[in-house]
Amino acid sequence: MILAMKEKHFAKRLTRRMLRSHSKVSAEHPDLSGEALYREVLLHTRLVDPSNVDQTLSQAVDSAAEWGVYANDGLGFRQVVHFVVTSQYREAGHEGTVVSFRDIVYSLIPASL
Repeated sequence: MILAMKEKHFAKRLTRRMLRSHSKVSAEHPDLSGEALYREVLLHTRLVDPSNVDQTLSQAVDSAAEWGVYANDGLGFRQVVHFVVTSQYREAGHEGTVVSFRDIVYSLIPASL
């Protein structure tokens, strides 16, 4: 029970952080969309080493395809955030989860992003 609450808090915190960055970057660069926008959001959040941003996006594409959530029109923001949340959780030394990060991320991020 406590582990589930910690995981939910972790996922919600990172998702909200990325949503705030998405809003800020979108407002500052209305011409950006898709992976170019996601790249700037990742740089803005500082959750990913700047030298690894392109690799992170590539891995997000691979993971989204593997998880069966790759959008027909390309990589979506939901998929990027889901990948980052999962990656950050694993980098913190955790093996698996009790909760579904996908469900948490998708409940907070509109499909239109």
